[in-house]
Amino acid sequence: MTTDSDNPEFLRQEIRAILDRVNDRGSLLYFHWLLNRIMEKEPLPSIEELKKLQGAFVRVAEGFRDKRKEIHRADFELVVKYVSTGGVDIARPLGKAVKFYREERRLTRLQLSKRCRMPLRGIIALERGQVKDLSIPRFEQLAKGLGVDPGELISKVMDFEKAKR
Repeated sequence: MTTDSDNPEFLRQEIRAILDRVNDRGSLLYFHWLLNRIMEKEPLPSIEELKKLQGAFVRVAEGFRDKRKEIHRADFELVVKYVSTGGVDIARPLGKAVKFYREERRLTRLQLSKRCRMPLRGIIALERGQVKDLSIPRFEQLAKGLGVDPGELISKVMDFEKAKR
């Protein structure tokens, strides 16, 4: 006789039910990160660190969403500590993500450069995967010009990075 916890489908439904009750983007991003980390069998921080990390995810996501809220350096550094690229060159995945959203919105490179107040050459370099470092304010400008949430743009970059492996 098996218990409900032995049934993978039952557990999937339980996890979905829990996630359905989560209504803020920061927590959803945190759970996405956590589940990916578990699936990849990567080590997890201590329970106390995980609690701090969830709060940091929530506050950073809120700071990206609401420009009136400041993103505190400690929160950002904590998130980056665990979500960093680990030395991976994300220039190409970033370029693919920018091109993906630009084409999806039927924007020319020139239109995008005007929308995000960046030089046309910068947009071309981005899409070609030649930009290896982009500041947070520039990243926010780029996301705004593309009409996407910065977190959504980061997720798309991660998708292209995973597809590359």
